[in-house]
Amino acid sequence: MTPEADKAVREVVNRHVRKGSMRRSEANRLVRDGLPIILSGFAEARIKGKPEAAITADLEDALAEAKQRWATARTATRRRVALLDVSTAEFAIAAWAGVRRDLANHLAAHS
Repeated sequence: MTPEADKAVREVVNRHVRKGSMRRSEANRLVRDGLPIILSGFAEARIKGKPEAAITADLEDALAEAKQRWATARTATRRRVALLDVSTAEFAIAAWAGVRRDLANHLAAHS
């Protein structure tokens, strides 16, 4: 795990818990189960040669699309699903920023 990614995603889910849009059990499950999946996806993308800027752009696009779905959702179920998509996109963006901070910290300590 990366400490900065863990810290960053916890900040995101804690914000959603405080707002009441996510239950604590959901937040804990998302961090426990979701962070390793997200980190694995980042690693796979980088191994395959995807540039950092492209990963960042894809994550930002996913967030914008999720926010648009949330804004236009007409039923409670669709709003809930869209809000989960927004939360997941924010989670992924936070994790990616944390991974990048961890890498920068590692490089600074070993240069």
